[in-house]
Parts: sequence; C-alpha cells; structure tokens
Amino acid sequence: MSDPQRIAADPGLSVFVTANAGSGKTKTLIDRVARLLLAGAEPETILCVTYTKAAAAEMQRRLFGLLGDWSVYDDARLSARLAELEGREVESYDRERLSAARALFARALETPGGLKIQTIHAFCEKLLRRFPLEAGVSPGFRVMDDAASAAVAAAARKAVARHALKGEGAVAEAYARFSVALDYQSFQSMFAAFEAQRGRLTAYLEAQGGFAGAVADVWRVCGFDQAEDPQVLLTEAMADLDRGLWRAAAQLLSEGGKQDQTNSAKLAKVAANPDATFDEAVGALFTQAGTPATWVAKTSGLKSREDLREGLLAEQDRLAAARERAASASVAWDTAYALALADAYLTAYRFEKAAVGGLDFADLIEKTRDLTALRPQAAWVLYKLDGGIAHMLVDEAQDTAPDQWAIVRALAGEFFSGEGLPTRGGLTRNMFVVGDEKQSIYSFQGAAPEILIQEFEHHRDRAAGAGQRFERVDLLASWRSTPEVLKFVDAAFAAPERAAAILPRQGAGGDPEPILHEAMRKTDAGCVDLWPLEREVPGEDREAWDAPLDQVAETSANRRLAERIAGEIAALIARGDAVFDKDRRVWRPATPGDVLILVRRRKALFEEILRALKRREIPVAGADRLALSEHILFDDLLALARFVQFPDDDLTLAALLKSPFCDIDDDSLYALAFGRGKTPLWTRLTDRADERPEWGEALAFLTLARSEAARRRPFEFYSHLLGARDGAGRTQRARILRRLGAEAQDALDEFLAQVLAAEQRGIEDLESLAAALVSLDIMVKRELEAGRDEVRVMTAHGAKGLEAPIVFLPETTLSRTARGSPLLETEAGGFLWSSSTKADGPAAAAARERRARKDEEEAFRLLYVALTRARDRLVLCGRIASNAKEETLKGWWRALNDAMAHPDIAPQVRPVRSGEMEFQRFGRPQNP
Repeated sequence: MSDPQRIAADPGLSVFVTANAGSGKTKTLIDRVARLLLAGAEPETILCVTYTKAAAAEMQRRLFGLLGDWSVYDDARLSARLAELEGREVESYDRERLSAARALFARALETPGGLKIQTIHAFCEKLLRRFPLEAGVSPGFRVMDDAASAAVAAAARKAVARHALKGEGAVAEAYARFSVALDYQSFQSMFAAFEAQRGRLTAYLEAQGGFAGAVADVWRVCGFDQAEDPQVLLTEAMADLDRGLWRAAAQLLSEGGKQDQTNSAKLAKVAANPDATFDEAVGALFTQAGTPATWVAKTSGLKSREDLREGLLAEQDRLAAARERAASASVAWDTAYALALADAYLTAYRFEKAAVGGLDFADLIEKTRDLTALRPQAAWVLYKLDGGIAHMLVDEAQDTAPDQWAIVRALAGEFFSGEGLPTRGGLTRNMFVVGDEKQSIYSFQGAAPEILIQEFEHHRDRAAGAGQRFERVDLLASWRSTPEVLKFVDAAFAAPERAAAILPRQGAGGDPEPILHEAMRKTDAGCVDLWPLEREVPGEDREAWDAPLDQVAETSANRRLAERIAGEIAALIARGDAVFDKDRRVWRPATPGDVLILVRRRKALFEEILRALKRREIPVAGADRLALSEHILFDDLLALARFVQFPDDDLTLAALLKSPFCDIDDDSLYALAFGRGKTPLWTRLTDRADERPEWGEALAFLTLARSEAARRRPFEFYSHLLGARDGAGRTQRARILRRLGAEAQDALDEFLAQVLAAEQRGIEDLESLAAALVSLDIMVKRELEAGRDEVRVMTAHGAKGLEAPIVFLPETTLSRTARGSPLLETEAGGFLWSSSTKADGPAAAAARERRARKDEEEAFRLLYVALTRARDRLVLCGRIASNAKEETLKGWWRALNDAMAHPDIAPQVRPVRSGEMEFQRFGRPQNP
C-alpha cells in the first residue's frame, strides 16, 4: 500500500495535500524540502511560505536539525534514513550519494540570504524592498507593528473628527448623526469595525469608483433606483389607506364579541383620523412583535363578509411591504452615512501612514498583489523572479486569503506553461500546497475553506494543460491523539449538517464528505470526560454598599467552574495521572505543563480560571494576550509620569505609593494621609518620611524620579528608574516582577517599546507621552511555550498549531462569542449598516443571515481545532443560566452530547465519580 506522506513529499510532483489535525503535515513539508535538495534543487530556488513566524521558525529548526543529523551520520545509518525517506533500497546509496546528502547542511547554511522559509508577509516585504519603484512604495518604508498601526488608527480617527468639526459636507453630517444616535462605546466600535474591514471596504469603494458609486450601489442593493425618504414612503402608504374598508370592517366587528369589539375600536380609530400615523395603522393589523395579526384571517366576525376579510388581508400585505420598503430606505441612508465616515477614515489612515513612511501587514499583501498581478510592471517583476523560484511550498493554505492566493497564482503562473518548464537539477518546477479546510478559522482576515478547493482545481487544470501531474493527497492518519479522542471527534461531526459546516466538500452521491481520522497510536489509552454543567444561582443578593459592582459572586457558576477545573488539575498532578511523552516515547506522571485550557473569549471565566489556579499555587503561564492599557503595571508607569509633573495630585500619588515602586500597604497609607486637612499628600510625605522606613524609601525613590525627569528623555527616564535599587539591593524591575508575577515582564517590555516608538514619532516629554499612550489600545501577544511546565490558558484561536496531553474546554455552552457589528457584508462583497434585526430590510436581513450562517460554520471548525489539540485526554465542561433548559442548548454542547450518545461511543461510556461530582467518561485514562 502506498504511503500518502511519501507521495506528497515526491519532488517530481505538484501536490495539493489535505491534512487532518495531527497527521504530520509539517513533517511531510520538511521531507518534501529535503527530497528536493537531495534531487538536486538549488536551496535558493525553494520558497516555502507559511502563516506565522512561529511556524516558519519551527520548520527551519526541524529542517536544519534533519540536515545536521545527516552530516554526522555514518554510512549505514544515513543510508537507512535516506531509504526510509525516499522509499528506495538501502543498497542504492553509494558513497557519492551519501557525500552529497552530508553536504546539504553546509549548502543550506551558505545559501545567500538563507533558505526562503518565511511567512507570506516576510516574503512580501522582501519583494517590495527589491522592487520599490515598481511597487510604488518608498525604498525606505518601515513595516508597522500592531502598536504602530494602533497609533496611526487613533490619529486617523482624530483627523476625521477634526474634519467633521468644520461642519460641512457628508462627513460632518454623518459624524453628527452617529455621535448622537450611538453611545460613546458604540461610536468607537463603529471605527473599530471600519478598521477590522479596512481591506474589504477599500476594495469595495474602489470597485464602485469611489464613495458616490458605493452609495448608488447601496441604494440598488436595497431595491431603489434613487434615494428615498423613509418617512415619505410611510406617508404615501397611509395616503393609500382604504378608509372605507376599515370603517366597514370596524362596523361589522363592533357587533361581535369582546375581542372583535377591541379590534373594531382599533380599526375605527385609524379610519376616523385623517392624521393617523403609520404605527397606529400597523398596531391595528399587526401584533406587538410586528407579525401580521392572525385574527384577520380567523375571526368569526368577518365570515359573513369575505370581501372585507380579503380587503384587510390585502391591507396587511400592503402595510408590511411599505414597512419593509421604509426599513430598506433607512438602512440605505444609514449605510450611506456610515460609508461617508468609513471613506474619510480610510483616507485619513492612508495619509497618516504616508506621514510616518509605514506599511502595515495588509499593505504588504496588497502592494505585492498589485506588483505581481495587476501593475503594468508585473511582467517585468515576474521575469526577474522567474529564475529565482523553481519550487513553491504553501503551508496552512486554509488560512490563505484571496489576495494572498493572487500572489501565489502570479508567482506560479509560469510553472505550468510551455516556456516555463526549464529544469533545475533535472527537476520540473512544481508546487506543494498543504492545508485543512476543517481548521479554517480566520474568516475575519478573508480566509474561507472553499477557496482551498477552488485553488486546487485552478492549478490542477493548468498543470493538466501543460501535461504535468498535479495530485491531491489526503493525510487521514493522526499521530497525535489516542483512538478514543479521534473516535469522539468523528462522532461529534457525524451529523451531515455539522460535517458540511466544517468540510465544504461533497462525497459520493452529493452527500457531505464524512469526517474520518485514522489513529496511529492504536495501543495507547485515552479518555473523554463530559462534566455536568454548572448552573447559575438565581436571584443572588449583592453587597451593594461595600462590594465593587463588577465583582464576581463567590457562588457564581464561572467561579465554581474555575475552582472545579483547578481542583481537578491539582488532583491529577497529585495522583500522578499518566501522559505520553512523545519525545521520549514513554508514559510519565502529568505535570502542570501538560495541561492546556482553551476558552472562546478572554472574559470572566478566563480571569476566574487564572485566579483559581494561582490560589492553589499551580504554576500558570498567565494570559496569552495582554491588553497593555488594562494592565495594572501600565497604570503604575503612567502614574509615575504624571507624578513627576504634578506632585500635588493626591490621587495619583496615593496610587503610586501603593504600587510596587513604593509598596506601602493600606494601613500605612491611611496613617500617612489621615488628618492632613488641605495639606498635599506629597508635602505630608516629605515632612514625615523619617517616621517609618517604608515612607523614607518611598520618598527617596520619588525624589530620584523627579530629579531624573528633569534631565532625561522618557525612555532614559524609565530605564534608569527600573534599574534603581532599593535598600535591600533589589532593582525596581525585580520588585515589579516579584509583586505582579512573570507576565508583568511582557507588559513592561512592551511599555518600554511603546515609549521608544513614541520618541521616534517626536514625543520627547513625559506629559505628551502620557497623553499619547493612554489613548492607545495595545494588545501584547505572549508566546506560551510548552517547555515552561506551566498550565497554559488561551483561546482556541490562539491554540492553533499547539497540542497538549490534557485539554480542558470550559466554554462549551457559549452560543456566540460577541455581539455582531452593524456593518454587514453582502454576498456580492458590498456593505450595509443596520443597527439591529428590527431595523433590517430584506437586503440587510439576508446579509445578517449570511453572517450568522458563516459564524456558525466557523464556530464548528473552531470546535474541531479545540478538540484535536488533545493527545491523551479531553475534559469538556461549561455553565448554564439559572432558567435555561439543557436540552435546548445548541452549538458545541449539543454536538458533544450527541457524540456521547453516538452508537460507536455510547456502549463504552460509563459514569465516574470524583468527589461530589459524577460525570460521563468515554474510554479510560492510562494507568500511572
């Protein structure tokens, strides 16, 4: 039987690989590169692009490790390894072949510019730096990181506000409209939506010829030839009201029962009032929910006059159509105003970027796409590149967005053409693409699972036209997880609708292709635990006078669930539950580093889990993402900048005295502050510093801070103070980490990076620095390495590409991760702005339904990613509202329960008791 991994690694074929989670796609990709080098390909002609820096670094590490091992193996061992890799006989490797294999390590190291194993963004950056004039970018451009992009976005929003304050034009009118209609948070979220869809909005506006063309398109999409006033539409609908019909129906119903008389009064009121509003008319023939009242068709009072019944039914239809048309007009107007702000924001963003000479990650892709596929100079660029790329490898193809695929198409355009078939080392130029539609979870960046198949068909057809083979290879075998975990995953997606949601491919007969995994760890034991849901306690009283409003109650479901998770982790470590060490190939007792907890959002439960683990003194890596502006250290560092400028600001000084810089406790601070009257706290501290040691140390540090602020720039100021030592010889940096934990190191480093970046933008004083940083929303991404022997808590999105022996999923009942933005994308790539489902017209409702469907499909793909992170054991749990019924829950929880009830699973499910909790277990854990 042929080995699919070996077929995929064949350097003589172009291959599209669809790989299950844990199927060894990275190994296959490394094998492919190694075999290309063995076959004579020049290292500099191989381009491998992937999605993340971590993935690129891991590939380089593994490839150099493989080639490095070859360079030191003896003949027998090297021959065996090469034979296993290429599927040949050991005897076929003579000394010349072995010597060439050993030399590959040196050849790879000596390759000019190094091996091209990099992210797509890194490749685009190098290409733009090589052809800046052709791409229309400055030769000295700099790539902006997330923080720099956030600063540019903030400056762009301010520019839009300044433009609006001039009080003229569509931007001013739109700004005034939305700033009044929306609260502050919603108004800021509006611009956040523009930022999130910046690329697609730009493409839409360009495709329509600018703002005016986009507005015209919006009106067409909403069903109008020209702009209409919603109120005028409703007024016209009332003018067409058949008042005679309404009066006759009211007269007939007045002779009926109590309900008929009630309906009669409503009809008569509208018919008699020439100034009756549209809402009053709707109130007579529709329910409060807005649906047509059923009494019109069913009431016995109208049986004697079928003409009246039919007339009222026609009035219902006419009013419903008028309401729908007015809603569509309102959506069109709101969208036009939203696009006015979006267009102004996008324009301001471009100007702000140009001012700092920067390109963001989206620009790298867009400029490279234009350079290679659209510009007149594209042919010249591709001609210059044609001799430099002979073999292209694309990793994580399911995460590749359309613009990125356009670059791949352009670069591989000559691979399958008559003149583009020269050989390198006897090899035909070819492609290797690997991905998994089931793990496509980056739709917000433009990726979509169906694109993978479309691209395969495109390149396959081109290869066939050139007389080349382009194979599709499916890697179904999983080397990561135990049979129980994989069997449970298959059962969770056994329902055709779930299979179709995560894998948009059809099998024989047009049915969805089933989700199947082949477990390679056939003799290893594993298990899946399904815990009962933690139910909220109804009507819980709060200590309103002395408890913070956002404090989580001790009996809340989130807190109880977090404590239960922490307790189970502590117990399994104490018991010595066994996990499989894939490096040493042995079973060993579990440690904290073997546990991965995956949430769907960084909200209350996320924080509660971190607290619960720390309370039990279980090593935990902290959050995988830090909102710098929300970290307490950020407040302390800004307080330091404010204090040296305004020492008499008592609140700032009090916060600083409580910080790790001074470390004064509540009682000591109270003793210092109480009874001072109008005397500033700073004066009180300077007068009484010798009364307590901690006061004296605080005064010494704060005095040093004031003196340093007078003669140093911001970065030097902070760097010097962080290195200052206290009476015990500890630096301020050490005091911070001792008090706030290891994760504060990342927040501190990022803060200093932001200070340095601010100086480069021309900010050279602490007052301007504090004002600039406080307005930035900066997210610090932390790499949570598995080797630190700490429990890792992160989102399922952030865990893409990771794995762990034991995985907890505590948010299995979450129906949706966030409230959707009013900015809706249409099927045709346009946009509509609708604030709620009640305000939707038909076009907006269709766009909202499309988004909901795609969100649900991606949620199931996210579930697949989360489940397949586990090597040995899955623990599934969640919370439920006090009045909710478990049988009504959908989404993840329903899929997991259906899996437990699946015919292949249910016979092996048994109840297990742990403390006071009884739960269901499929399979069995490996004995210690």
